[in-house]
Amino acid sequence: MAQTYADLFVDAFSSPLEQAAVDAFACHVRAGALGGRVVDVGCGVGHVAAHLVATGLAVTAVDPSDGMLAQARRAHPELSFTSDDASLRTVDLASAAGVLARFSLIHVPPDRVRAVLSDWASRLRPSSVVLLAGQSTDEPGVAAFDHAVAPAWRWHPDTIADALADAGFTELWRTVSRPAEGFHRFPEFHVCAERRA
Repeated sequence: MAQTYADLFVDAFSSPLEQAAVDAFACHVRAGALGGRVVDVGCGVGHVAAHLVATGLAVTAVDPSDGMLAQARRAHPELSFTSDDASLRTVDLASAAGVLARFSLIHVPPDRVRAVLSDWASRLRPSSVVLLAGQSTDEPGVAAFDHAVAPAWRWHPDTIADALADAGFTELWRTVSRPAEGFHRFPEFHVCAERRA
């Protein structure tokens, strides 16, 4: 479905709020002392990775889908894309100043998400910044939902923030938006957090 995805999502962001959240993440990274390299987890067709590069960051863009990576390389030949999943086994997180995971961890089973976040925290340096985004729920906890591509889960913002805190991150800020027209059937969250010392 990579070509279909590329045809449907021509722009990097579906709303001004999405872009503002990513730009705020980029500002946090640039204001820090850890350099300007970030990891885009589940980069899809590469639009957001290209946007981050345009803001002055260096991006390691990863996705587990060969089809998505082919689309990304075709659309953004100037960028480098790597085959990997949320575990980021091929990525040196010790050299990263931040990790961006927009609508990608939703496809990882909830128990595994907690393990992934703990692993990231163990490999990232203190003050590294993480931005997570996904479909949300108004009810506490996590809820499975029907997704066209793969199994997926919606997280209540407090629940994903608690998972980040348990892993070793301190929440900096969050946004929650209500459903909009088009593909936005559910509320959506962005939660930005910093690796504790």
